Amino acid sequence: MIYGKKRSISTFLRYIILIIVGIFMVYPLFWMISATFKSNSEIFSGVGLFAKNPTLDGYVNAMKSYSGDINIIKSMINTYSYVIPKVVFTIVSATITAYGFGRFHFKGRNLLFAVLMSTLFLPQVVLNVPQYILFSKMSWIDSNLYLPLVIPTLFAIDTYFVFMLIQFMRNIPKEMEEAAQIDGCNVIQILIKIITPMLKPALVSCALFQFMWSSNDFMGPLLYVKTPENYPAAIFVKLSMDADTGFEWNRVLAVSLISIIPSLVVFFLAQNTFVEGIQAGGVKG
Repeated sequence: MIYGKKRSISTFLRYIILIIVGIFMVYPLFWMISATFKSNSEIFSGVGLFAKNPTLDGYVNAMKSYSGDINIIKSMINTYSYVIPKVVFTIVSATITAYGFGRFHFKGRNLLFAVLMSTLFLPQVVLNVPQYILFSKMSWIDSNLYLPLVIPTLFAIDTYFVFMLIQFMRNIPKEMEEAAQIDGCNVIQILIKIITPMLKPALVSCALFQFMWSSNDFMGPLLYVKTPENYPAAIFVKLSMDADTGFEWNRVLAVSLISIIPSLVVFFLAQNTFVEGIQAGGVKG
């Protein structure tokens, strides 16, 4: 009886703490949504959620084009025209690479894996200059197909995803693959029919990470996209900040909110599989 009461009190306190922490974490998002309906003066007058004089000027101005070449809708179409291929190519290349390192033993495997893992400690800023020179020599700068952003993902450049899939793959019994070999499956068939379906939670996690990171990437498009009509949403948000006439913060916040809606929707639709993949990947090191 006493134990049950202590357990109930402990559970109650945990939920109270989680609710308080949750409020602190979610409040900025709610404030951002409410601020899109406020005027500039009201935005800076306090941190309250509710607008005293609601206005839709932020959303009306958010739909305006920049120099007649780009608007928020076009910028979002531009964004996902390269984000979706990046996600697909990342999943395919990372799965194949992880399968090679996780299931096959070949000469130099340990050395190559060590080199692969060492790239995790290499900051992207160090790679920007040589990559820009390389892509410039290949005439990929300002490509309408966003080649500098998309093509590298065909070669498993995101080491974190490869490592994550290898960790997850260690939880898959090798006996299943041996049984498939007995049934006549070759290496490719085993990867497609046995390994990939069991990697689904981890693959969803990788896809979500890549989707959100690529959608929010500012430096990549800033370096490689020069034509205004090809700008993605990340750059369009920056363009909405006009320093000459003063920031219309309700417009800036409205543009920011519209640009992150797809990421929020995708995350909430796949959150259960995402959490499952993160948990399962950390079970066995």
